[in-house]
Amino acid sequence: MRDLIARFVFGFTMLIAPLTLAQEPSAEPDLAAAEVYKDAAEERAAKFVGVSGPEAESVPGGALMLGDYAIVWVLLFLFLMRMRGLQRHTAEELERLSAEIRASGGS
Repeated sequence: MRDLIARFVFGFTMLIAPLTLAQEPSAEPDLAAAEVYKDAAEERAAKFVGVSGPEAESVPGGALMLGDYAIVWVLLFLFLMRMRGLQRHTAEELERLSAEIRASGGS
């Protein structure tokens, strides 16, 4: 089923990609759209609005990088502790089942 879906997606991509790439831009520019764009550009150019704000970063990049590494190490540690707990639980269950088999007279 997965192979069928992959083939369908690949085939669909191969059909659509040439159609989108084959579209040529129109030779005649849209004059109305160009006029609206020109008017908007001139309107923006007529006004100057100063931007106020900090001139530098408020949080240095080094602190962010160290924080990210700390998060990754904590998540890795928690993952390993979870795996250790699951392994311990599995070993206890195996030991219990082995004792149950020995008690029932199995080999």
